[in-house]
Amino acid sequence: MSDLSVSKSFHPLLAWLLLGLILSAVLMYGVVPTLLKSQQYSDDIEQGYLRLVKLRQAALDAPKFANEYERVAQQGLDKLFYPEGMTSAQVGKELQNQLTAVVAKHQGLMLSSEVLEPEKNQAEATATLYQQVSVQASFQGSMVLLRDVLHACAQARPLMFVDALEVRPVSEPETQQIKATVKVSTYWRGGAAL
Repeated sequence: MSDLSVSKSFHPLLAWLLLGLILSAVLMYGVVPTLLKSQQYSDDIEQGYLRLVKLRQAALDAPKFANEYERVAQQGLDKLFYPEGMTSAQVGKELQNQLTAVVAKHQGLMLSSEVLEPEKNQAEATATLYQQVSVQASFQGSMVLLRDVLHACAQARPLMFVDALEVRPVSEPETQQIKATVKVSTYWRGGAAL
């Protein structure tokens, strides 16, 4: 009989423990996830408002940007330099491809082509908007080939500049075969992103 009376005295304690267990389960599996999800939705809404403000500002500035783009496009200034979306390695590869195409067009022989590292004083000036990319190429062919390489550099868009040129005869003067080493540079609008 004493066992029965002891167990009856623990009934309220067990009831409170069971109630506490139920409340903690509801809190852990119901209230806390709901609060976390609510906070996430609040953050998403705040980020959405920030994006909306930026988009509204862009919409307000769009006519100004469109007018400036039209002015630049009419003057052809957008074609003078390589765009920011390219890397210096891509710009260097593009220069190499242009030189190789001209040499191949005239049945010349491309001996070597390499993208040069930026000069020390230019590498220190990384805050500038335009960054120089240089390629040095050696090729062998006729004088017509040399003329066309120089002409292609002068007419190229984006701009290409011949920084150095060395020409040597390869064979008899009658054949006019030459070996030329040319250093060509261009600029891209990636300097500010470095």
